[in-house]
Amino acid sequence: MSNEFRPLVQVLREVKSLAQKRASGFAYIVTEDNHSCIIRLHNGQVQEVVYRMLRNEEAVQRLSMVAAAKVRFENSGISAMPPGRAPLSDSTVEWLLGGFEQDLAQHAAPPPPAALPTPSGGGAATAPPAAMVNPRVRQAIEQIALNYLGPIASMLCDEAFAAAGGDPNRVIAQLAGQLYSQQEAQRFTEEARKALLALR
Repeated sequence: MSNEFRPLVQVLREVKSLAQKRASGFAYIVTEDNHSCIIRLHNGQVQEVVYRMLRNEEAVQRLSMVAAAKVRFENSGISAMPPGRAPLSDSTVEWLLGGFEQDLAQHAAPPPPAALPTPSGGGAATAPPAAMVNPRVRQAIEQIALNYLGPIASMLCDEAFAAAGGDPNRVIAQLAGQLYSQQEAQRFTEEARKALLALR
């Protein structure tokens, strides 16, 4: 996955290319405001989209409002849709696999780089260095996140710790917001907080 945020139209072109190659796996999209979207592909068919605890049509509608993002694809032979989940509508699939071109054309130009405030000591402002995060705290949260989020957990933890300034409670809340349901989010939050208490 590129570390640079790009216009959403470019990210969706990558997903379209994966579909044309009949890929199976998960496209992990991280938006510039640090939310994640997971697109499930099976033999080139888009089977499911999850974004900010929304699923399928609602998720795609919210995703379409994003200006910039980055994407990473993970091949998987077991990405077929679990039983009992409703498929995406044909119109939503068509939008994801090409219809977005017309809607997002105005966003195709790369956004100008955001100007970071310069502290009085000089130099650009940056996220807190990883050294400021207690490694035991990070490991505990990441291990639990792995059970809920799968292989993307490490990347989401990186982004969550940077965005939250290393505050474990804010990190937990941010990661909980990436989960499929309120019940999962609650279970994850309880487990993560219990793990942090055990470290004291």
